[in-house]
Amino acid sequence: MKFAFGMPFMSCPPNPAFLSADAIGAIGAAAEAAGFDAAYVTDHPAPGEGWRQAGGHDALDPFVALSFLAAATHDLRLMTYLTILPYRNPFVLAKAAATLDRLSGGRLILGLGAGYMEAEFGALGVDFDTRNARFDEYVEVLQLAWTGEPVTYDGEFVQARKVTAQPTPAQQPHPPLWLGGNSKLTRRRAAAWAQGWSPMPNPARVAQYSHAPVLENLDDLAAMISHVRGLMEEAGRTEPLDLMYVLPGLGHGGHSGAGPAEQLTAARELAALGVTWLAVNGEGDTVEEVVGHARRVGDDVLAQL
Repeated sequence: MKFAFGMPFMSCPPNPAFLSADAIGAIGAAAEAAGFDAAYVTDHPAPGEGWRQAGGHDALDPFVALSFLAAATHDLRLMTYLTILPYRNPFVLAKAAATLDRLSGGRLILGLGAGYMEAEFGALGVDFDTRNARFDEYVEVLQLAWTGEPVTYDGEFVQARKVTAQPTPAQQPHPPLWLGGNSKLTRRRAAAWAQGWSPMPNPARVAQYSHAPVLENLDDLAAMISHVRGLMEEAGRTEPLDLMYVLPGLGHGGHSGAGPAEQLTAARELAALGVTWLAVNGEGDTVEEVVGHARRVGDDVLAQL
C-alpha cells in the first residue's frame, strides 16, 4: 500500500495560512518525512458557486503549486488529483507536465479527468457536451507531443502542422497517466490503457450539482472495482492498474475525528478490495496543525500497514 497526502488547499475559500511558499514547503517536507509516497493538488479554475456551497472546494493551479512542492522535497511523487483535461489545450498541458517532470527529476503522476461541472466548462469557454470526445483526442495529442518529434495532427478539436514540444518528460514514454472519476466511460478507459484509476467519493448531496455517479460507501466502490476488473479480463490486460481511494474519515471534507483504530480498519478493508494507494487529505487550520496531522497519520496508519 502506498499513500498520497492532499495539500490543504481544498477548503472554501482557501485558508490564507497555507498560501505561501514556506507553508507549502513545510507541509510537503512533513508529509515526506512521515512516509507518504506522494502529495496531490486538485484542479478547479472556476467552480460553480452552488457546488462550492454544497460541500465543494476551491483550488490552486496544480502545476504552479506542485512546482513549489517539488522544490521543497526530495523523493515525494507529485500528483494532480485531478487535472481536467478538456479545460486545456493538449500542447500547453504537455509542456507544463513535461517541464514539471523534468525539473522534479521524474516525479510527476498526471491524474486526468474528463470533468463534470457544467458551470465551470461554460466559464472556460469549453463545450460541455464535447468533453469526452475532447478527452480522447487530447490524450492522443499529449502522447504525440511527449515524443519530442514533430507532430502533425488533424482532429476535430486540434490541428497541428509539424510542431515540436520540448523538453520531453524525464519519465519515458511519459509520466504515469491516472484517470479519476466514477463514470462507466472512465472505467473503460482505465481498464484499457491507464496506469492508475481514482474513483471519487461523491455523496448524493454534492452529486446533484454534477454529472458524476454517486459513490458513498464501500459497497458502491466494490461494485465499480469489480466492473473494472471484468473489463481488464475481457481485454486480456496483464499490466497492473494502480487504484487510489480516499481513506474514509481522512479525505475530502475537513476534520474527521476518526481515531487510529477506525482508520486502520478502513485501510485494511480498502486493501482487501484491491486498493493500492490511499489518499489522505491534510487536516488543520494552521501549518503546525497540518504538519502534526501528517505525522500522526504516519505513525498511526502508515507505519502499521
